[in-house]
Amino acid sequence: MAKKFPQLSNILKKLLFQKDMKPTDLARELNIPQPTIHRIVTGKSTRPYHSSLKPIAEYFSLNVDQLLGEAPLPSELSDMNTQENHAVSVQKIKHIPLIHWEKLFTNDSQQEGGEKIPFLGNISEKGFATIMPDSSMEPIFPRDGMLIFDPEKTPKDRSYVLVQLHDSKSPVFRQLLIDLDHQYLKPLNPDLNTFKMRLLEKSDIILAVLTEARRMYEDL
Repeated sequence: MAKKFPQLSNILKKLLFQKDMKPTDLARELNIPQPTIHRIVTGKSTRPYHSSLKPIAEYFSLNVDQLLGEAPLPSELSDMNTQENHAVSVQKIKHIPLIHWEKLFTNDSQQEGGEKIPFLGNISEKGFATIMPDSSMEPIFPRDGMLIFDPEKTPKDRSYVLVQLHDSKSPVFRQLLIDLDHQYLKPLNPDLNTFKMRLLEKSDIILAVLTEARRMYEDL
């Protein structure tokens, strides 16, 4: 039976904390699928492939054995536990609304008493969560995955954005690509016949920028 590395999850969490990064940020930096990083961070993957571990270790200036907890971490990282515990104790957990996709940015979405989810991190008072309704952004963002948006976050090139198209009733979730004076909305699904890239027009409105994505696993 292959050896497990139970310390991997905690070590990676601490490294992300030290750099003030989210798992989605690391996945984007290293071009590693977000679900792979998520499973390592949550402890669901205790025997990941070396091809995934090596770039992660190198990004944090470690070797793979240190990342796995098989070798001591550098001395400058030895106080990470103290720093992390202090920060978590003073950082307030927010509860943001979970809004059905069809009710986003409608009068119904402003009603009090709806379902809320906990969120630990930087997000404006207007932040909210919703559930991905389709497969247009697979494989990175699967149908029924949770998406957390911040309407006050500024979109940049390659940001993931929620957009109200002028010719659509419901918002769409796409990657924003900026090329000089033109902006494009790109679906990640490789089925180009069903999901096509399109130009962001002046009458289209970027409603919010993705802050975090959470994948729902059947065994949860």
